[in-house]
Amino acid sequence: MDDSANDNPLHVEIMAEKASAYFTRVRKMQSTLAALARFDATAASHDGQSSTRRDELLSEAAEQAFFFVIQREAMKLPYYDELFADFDIPDEVRRRMGSKR
Repeated sequence: MDDSANDNPLHVEIMAEKASAYFTRVRKMQSTLAALARFDATAASHDGQSSTRRDELLSEAAEQAFFFVIQREAMKLPYYDELFADFDIPDEVRRRMGSKR
C-alpha cells in the first residue's frame, strides 16, 4: 500500500471499520470458547441435561470459530494451523467448524 492510501480519509475509515469488525469477531469467538471451558470446568455439578447444554455451547463455539476463519479469509489475512493454538481453539471445536447443528 502506498502512502497516498493513508492520506485518503475514506480509506482510513474503511480500514478502521474492518479492524473493528475483526476484533468484535475475535471477542465473540473468545467469549463462546470461554463459556465452553467454564461449563467443562464445572461439569461434575451438572444434571442430566448437561450433555445437551454442552453440545449447544460446543456448536456455538464452533460456529464463531468458523466465522472468525471466514472473516480472516475475507480480509486476506493468512490462515495457518498455528492460528488455532494462538487463540486456544480446542481440536473438538475445530472438528465441529462448518457443520450444521
